[in-house]
Amino acid sequence: MVVRGAGIRARESQAPVQILICDDNGVISTASAFIFASGERHFLITNWHNVSGKDFLTGELLCGRAPTYLKARIATVVDEHGGFNMPAHRVDIYDQETREPLWMEHPELGRLCDVVALPFSLPSTTPPNLHVPVNQIHSIRIPVRPGSTVFIIGYPHNLSVHIGWPIWKSGYVASEPHYDATLGGCLREDGARIGGQTLPAFFIDSLTRKGMSGAPVFANFVGNWDMHDPYAPVEPDAPDFLDRDDIALSENRMEFVGAYSSRVPAEEGEAALGLCIKRSAIEAICEGGVQGKHPHFV
Repeated sequence: MVVRGAGIRARESQAPVQILICDDNGVISTASAFIFASGERHFLITNWHNVSGKDFLTGELLCGRAPTYLKARIATVVDEHGGFNMPAHRVDIYDQETREPLWMEHPELGRLCDVVALPFSLPSTTPPNLHVPVNQIHSIRIPVRPGSTVFIIGYPHNLSVHIGWPIWKSGYVASEPHYDATLGGCLREDGARIGGQTLPAFFIDSLTRKGMSGAPVFANFVGNWDMHDPYAPVEPDAPDFLDRDDIALSENRMEFVGAYSSRVPAEEGEAALGLCIKRSAIEAICEGGVQGKHPHFV
């Protein structure tokens, strides 16, 4: 009997990569990552705090152990019938000879933009329809506004299903996504905030958990919009409205918008806010090609 709908039902589920953060004594923790395309190159994207083991704002070591390499669970064909599994492949984060970081950081903010890009090629044994770069899954832009639904797709507390498919955690855009988020600082008497660190990120309202750091974030929109300019007004009463081929009518679409970073504040029981590092920041890292600074040596 053929079971209709069996198998992967959402292309976005194929995007995340679970990573194991390791030192020479073994696995320290787990996190999330994804593949991103820039020109002809592909990169493994995750957080700076995942490769350094340090808080990206304070520089403090998070758990007393500093990562020396990663393992990425990548879909790999294991038999002649095309069956595949998700074994963990070693991913070096330091050059074996120079011990310099292999990752790239934001050309202006460095570690303060909590995202790194590791040049990465999928193994030849990876099925061609899996681990597609997140920025090649959707071709149509959607409106992304405060209150828009988002999905953070990763591995909370090391959870997955079947051979390693991720968990979808839902949430909402919690700030104006065009404007950058500022962390820290203090309030003046007139209520204005001074100081702090401004980041190319927006806030999301979601009950995220450890292990989701580095997960791709997708926004979702249902309704009508201009596919060329998603923020342009749509006028159904306009004379040429029915003749236009660039209007999405009652569509349900998704778009990759960034990488999940961390909770703000860090404690899970406090405000359920997280940071989404914007897609534009990831593009700047991949295009800038600025090698990361060693997090443990000045």
